[in-house]
Amino acid sequence: MKKIILLIFSILFASCSSEDTLMEDKKSNENEANRTLPPPIPGDLRGFYDVEFDSGFKANMLFEHGNYVSYGSATITDMLANPNMRTSYIQSGNVYEFTLIHGKDYINYRIVYDPNIAKFLGTYGKGTSYTNLGAFKGAKYFTQGTDINYLKGYWLGTYGIGSAPPTNDYVLLFEEDGKLSVAANATLYGFTVATGTYNVIGNSVIGTYTYLFGGTYSFKANLDYSSQFFMGTWGYGSSSSNGGNFQMFSWNFY
Repeated sequence: MKKIILLIFSILFASCSSEDTLMEDKKSNENEANRTLPPPIPGDLRGFYDVEFDSGFKANMLFEHGNYVSYGSATITDMLANPNMRTSYIQSGNVYEFTLIHGKDYINYRIVYDPNIAKFLGTYGKGTSYTNLGAFKGAKYFTQGTDINYLKGYWLGTYGIGSAPPTNDYVLLFEEDGKLSVAANATLYGFTVATGTYNVIGNSVIGTYTYLFGGTYSFKANLDYSSQFFMGTWGYGSSSSNGGNFQMFSWNFY
Protein backbone atom coordinates (compact mmCIF):
# COMPACT_ATOMS: atom_id res chain seq x y z
CA MET A 1 0.00 0.00 0.00
CA LYS A 2 2.84 2.37 0.90
CA LYS A 3 4.50 1.62 -2.44
CA ILE A 4 1.29 2.49 -4.31
CA ILE A 5 0.91 5.79 -2.43
CA LEU A 6 4.55 6.67 -3.05
CA LEU A 7 4.16 5.83 -6.75
CA ILE A 8 1.06 8.04 -7.08
CA PHE A 9 2.83 10.89 -5.24
CA SER A 10 5.86 10.55 -7.51
CA ILE A 11 3.70 10.70 -10.65
CA LEU A 12 1.81 13.76 -9.39
CA PHE A 13 5.05 15.51 -8.42
CA ALA A 14 6.65 14.77 -11.79
CA SER A 15 3.53 16.03 -13.59
CA CYS A 16 3.49 19.28 -11.61
CA SER A 17 7.22 19.77 -12.13
CA SER A 18 6.86 19.25 -15.89
CA GLU A 19 3.97 21.74 -16.06
CA ASP A 20 5.96 24.30 -14.06
CA THR A 21 8.89 23.83 -16.42
CA LEU A 22 6.66 24.30 -19.47
CA MET A 23 5.16 27.46 -17.96
CA GLU A 24 8.63 28.82 -17.20
CA ASP A 25 9.77 28.02 -20.75
CA LYS A 26 6.67 29.70 -22.16
CA LYS A 27 7.22 32.74 -19.96
CA SER A 28 10.86 32.89 -21.03
CA ASN A 29 9.90 32.64 -24.71
CA GLU A 30 7.28 35.37 -24.32
CA ASN A 31 9.80 37.66 -22.65
CA GLU A 32 12.27 36.94 -25.44
CA ALA A 33 9.65 37.64 -28.11
CA ASN A 34 8.59 40.94 -26.54
CA ARG A 35 12.10 42.21 -25.91
CA THR A 36 13.03 45.19 -28.06
CA LEU A 37 16.50 45.34 -29.54
CA PRO A 38 19.31 47.51 -28.22
CA PRO A 39 19.65 50.84 -30.05
CA PRO A 40 22.51 51.49 -32.45
CA ILE A 41 25.77 52.73 -31.00
CA PRO A 42 28.37 55.04 -32.58
CA GLY A 43 30.12 53.21 -35.41
CA ASP A 44 27.34 50.62 -35.71
CA LEU A 45 26.64 49.32 -39.22
CA ARG A 46 22.93 48.94 -38.49
CA GLY A 47 20.70 51.26 -40.47
CA PHE A 48 19.25 52.15 -43.86
CA TYR A 49 21.57 52.91 -46.79
CA ASP A 50 21.24 54.59 -50.17
CA VAL A 51 23.34 52.51 -52.58
CA GLU A 52 24.69 53.32 -56.04
CA PHE A 53 26.53 50.92 -58.35
CA ASP A 54 29.30 52.06 -60.67
CA SER A 55 26.90 51.58 -63.59
CA GLY A 56 24.58 54.22 -62.11
CA PHE A 57 22.12 51.56 -60.91
CA LYS A 58 20.55 52.49 -57.54
CA ALA A 59 19.30 50.32 -54.68
CA ASN A 60 18.61 50.32 -50.95
CA MET A 61 20.14 48.16 -48.23
CA LEU A 62 19.06 47.66 -44.63
CA PHE A 63 21.41 46.18 -42.02
CA GLU A 64 19.78 44.95 -38.81
CA HIS A 65 20.51 43.38 -35.45
CA GLY A 66 21.30 39.68 -35.77
CA ASN A 67 23.61 40.18 -38.78
CA TYR A 68 20.65 40.53 -41.13
CA VAL A 69 20.66 42.43 -44.41
CA SER A 70 17.81 43.24 -46.81
CA TYR A 71 18.29 44.43 -50.39
CA GLY A 72 15.96 46.02 -52.91
CA SER A 73 16.00 47.90 -56.19
CA ALA A 74 14.80 50.44 -56.59
CA THR A 75 13.49 49.92 -53.04
CA ILE A 76 13.48 47.10 -50.50
CA THR A 77 9.67 47.19 -50.62
CA ASP A 78 9.80 46.32 -54.33
CA MET A 79 11.59 43.04 -53.58
CA LEU A 80 10.31 42.21 -50.09
CA ALA A 81 8.14 39.35 -51.35
CA ASN A 82 11.30 37.57 -52.53
CA PRO A 83 12.94 35.94 -49.47
CA ASN A 84 16.20 35.60 -51.44
CA MET A 85 16.65 39.36 -51.07
CA ARG A 86 16.99 39.00 -47.28
CA THR A 87 19.90 37.11 -45.79
CA SER A 88 22.57 37.20 -43.08
CA TYR A 89 26.09 38.55 -43.37
CA ILE A 90 29.45 37.59 -41.92
CA GLN A 91 31.84 40.13 -40.47
CA SER A 92 35.59 40.38 -40.11
CA GLY A 93 36.55 43.75 -38.68
CA ASN A 94 35.05 46.41 -40.93
CA VAL A 95 34.58 43.95 -43.80
CA TYR A 96 31.12 42.44 -44.33
CA GLU A 97 30.14 39.73 -46.83
CA PHE A 98 26.82 38.23 -47.89
CA THR A 99 25.24 36.42 -50.84
CA LEU A 100 21.88 37.04 -52.51
CA ILE A 101 20.14 34.90 -55.11
CA HIS A 102 19.13 36.93 -58.17
CA GLY A 103 17.05 34.59 -60.30
CA LYS A 104 19.33 31.59 -60.82
CA ASP A 105 22.51 33.46 -60.00
CA TYR A 106 24.28 33.64 -56.66
CA ILE A 107 25.68 37.17 -56.32
CA ASN A 108 28.31 37.83 -53.67
CA TYR A 109 28.68 41.23 -52.01
CA ARG A 110 31.60 42.53 -49.98
CA ILE A 111 31.65 45.93 -48.30
CA VAL A 112 34.25 47.81 -46.28
CA TYR A 113 32.50 50.06 -43.79
CA ASP A 114 33.97 53.31 -42.47
CA PRO A 115 32.24 54.00 -39.12
CA ASN A 116 33.68 57.52 -38.97
CA ILE A 117 31.61 58.70 -41.93
CA ALA A 118 28.88 56.00 -41.96
CA LYS A 119 29.63 55.01 -45.55
CA PHE A 120 30.92 51.91 -47.29
CA LEU A 121 32.67 50.92 -50.49
CA GLY A 122 31.86 47.55 -51.98
CA THR A 123 32.41 45.08 -54.78
CA TYR A 124 30.21 42.28 -56.05
CA GLY A 125 30.67 39.19 -58.15
CA LYS A 126 29.17 36.04 -59.54
CA GLY A 127 30.05 32.44 -58.74
CA THR A 128 32.85 32.37 -56.19
CA SER A 129 34.07 35.88 -56.98
CA TYR A 130 33.30 39.03 -55.03
CA THR A 131 34.74 41.38 -57.64
CA ASN A 132 34.01 40.26 -61.22
CA LEU A 133 30.77 42.25 -61.66
CA GLY A 134 31.82 45.68 -60.46
CA ALA A 135 31.75 48.08 -57.54
CA PHE A 136 29.23 50.09 -55.54
CA LYS A 137 29.04 52.52 -52.64
CA GLY A 138 26.57 53.20 -49.87
CA ALA A 139 25.78 55.97 -47.40
CA LYS A 140 23.69 55.64 -44.25
CA TYR A 141 20.56 57.78 -44.29
CA PHE A 142 20.04 60.18 -41.38
CA THR A 143 16.73 61.71 -40.31
CA GLN A 144 16.55 65.31 -41.45
CA GLY A 145 14.21 68.11 -42.47
CA THR A 146 10.48 67.52 -42.89
CA ASP A 147 8.05 65.38 -44.89
CA ILE A 148 9.71 62.43 -46.68
CA ASN A 149 13.20 63.59 -45.68
CA TYR A 150 12.15 63.20 -42.05
CA LEU A 151 10.32 59.88 -42.40
CA LYS A 152 12.62 58.12 -44.84
CA GLY A 153 14.56 55.24 -43.37
CA TYR A 154 14.43 52.75 -40.54
CA TRP A 155 12.07 53.14 -37.56
CA LEU A 156 11.76 50.63 -34.73
CA GLY A 157 9.10 50.75 -32.06
CA THR A 158 6.27 48.87 -30.42
CA TYR A 159 2.53 48.44 -30.84
CA GLY A 160 -0.30 47.50 -28.51
CA ILE A 161 -3.61 45.75 -29.14
CA GLY A 162 -6.78 47.47 -27.96
CA SER A 163 -6.20 49.50 -24.82
CA ALA A 164 -3.03 47.57 -23.93
CA PRO A 165 0.21 49.57 -23.84
CA PRO A 166 2.52 49.16 -26.85
CA THR A 167 4.96 46.35 -25.98
CA ASN A 168 5.17 44.27 -29.19
CA ASP A 169 8.04 44.88 -31.60
CA TYR A 170 7.16 46.85 -34.73
CA VAL A 171 9.27 47.91 -37.74
CA LEU A 172 8.41 50.60 -40.28
CA LEU A 173 10.72 51.19 -43.24
CA PHE A 174 9.80 54.32 -45.20
CA GLU A 175 11.29 54.52 -48.69
CA GLU A 176 11.12 56.68 -51.79
CA ASP A 177 7.90 57.16 -53.80
CA GLY A 178 5.67 56.48 -50.79
CA LYS A 179 6.73 52.83 -50.50
CA LEU A 180 6.55 51.12 -47.13
CA SER A 181 7.79 47.85 -45.60
CA VAL A 182 6.45 46.65 -42.25
CA ALA A 183 7.17 43.85 -39.78
CA ALA A 184 5.40 42.95 -36.56
CA ASN A 185 8.78 41.68 -35.35
CA ALA A 186 12.03 43.09 -34.04
CA THR A 187 13.55 43.00 -37.56
CA LEU A 188 12.43 43.02 -41.18
CA TYR A 189 14.19 39.70 -41.69
CA GLY A 190 11.77 36.76 -41.85
CA PHE A 191 8.42 35.95 -43.37
CA THR A 192 5.99 37.97 -41.21
CA VAL A 193 6.42 41.08 -43.32
CA ALA A 194 4.15 43.44 -45.21
CA THR A 195 4.33 45.96 -48.03
CA GLY A 196 2.28 49.09 -48.50
CA THR A 197 2.21 52.81 -49.12
CA TYR A 198 2.25 55.97 -47.06
CA ASN A 199 1.54 59.64 -47.56
CA VAL A 200 2.66 62.71 -45.62
CA ILE A 201 0.07 65.44 -45.26
CA GLY A 202 1.34 68.47 -43.36
CA ASN A 203 2.49 67.20 -39.98
CA SER A 204 0.75 63.84 -40.30
CA VAL A 205 1.47 60.51 -41.97
CA ILE A 206 -1.11 57.93 -43.04
CA GLY A 207 -0.39 54.49 -44.44
CA THR A 208 -1.84 51.13 -45.41
CA TYR A 209 -0.06 47.80 -45.72
CA THR A 210 -0.84 44.14 -46.40
CA TYR A 211 1.07 41.16 -45.05
CA LEU A 212 2.44 38.69 -47.57
CA PHE A 213 0.30 35.95 -45.99
CA GLY A 214 -2.79 38.23 -45.99
CA GLY A 215 -4.32 40.82 -43.70
CA THR A 216 -4.52 44.56 -44.37
CA TYR A 217 -3.95 47.27 -41.77
CA SER A 218 -3.81 51.07 -41.68
CA PHE A 219 -2.23 53.67 -39.43
CA LYS A 220 -1.96 57.38 -38.81
CA ALA A 221 0.37 59.51 -36.71
CA ASN A 222 1.22 63.12 -36.00
CA LEU A 223 4.84 64.08 -36.64
CA ASP A 224 7.08 66.35 -34.61
CA TYR A 225 9.90 67.26 -36.99
CA SER A 226 12.07 68.40 -34.09
CA SER A 227 11.99 64.90 -32.56
CA GLN A 228 13.12 61.44 -33.67
CA PHE A 229 10.00 59.89 -32.17
CA PHE A 230 6.31 59.76 -33.01
CA MET A 231 3.15 58.07 -31.76
CA GLY A 232 0.03 57.00 -33.60
CA THR A 233 -2.88 54.60 -33.89
CA TRP A 234 -3.42 51.57 -36.11
CA GLY A 235 -6.46 49.64 -37.24
CA TYR A 236 -7.86 46.75 -39.24
CA GLY A 237 -8.54 47.16 -42.95
CA SER A 238 -9.12 50.79 -43.89
CA SER A 239 -9.57 51.96 -40.29
CA SER A 240 -6.52 53.61 -38.79
CA SER A 241 -7.70 53.66 -35.20
CA ASN A 242 -9.69 50.56 -34.17
CA GLY A 243 -6.67 48.34 -33.45
CA GLY A 244 -4.54 50.07 -30.87
CA ASN A 245 -1.63 52.45 -30.33
CA PHE A 246 1.99 52.40 -31.46
CA GLN A 247 5.19 54.37 -30.94
CA MET A 248 8.23 54.61 -33.21
CA PHE A 249 11.84 55.67 -32.73
CA SER A 250 14.15 56.67 -35.57
CA TRP A 251 17.19 54.44 -36.00
CA ASN A 252 18.59 56.71 -38.67
CA PHE A 253 21.55 57.95 -36.67
CA TYR A 254 25.19 57.04 -35.89
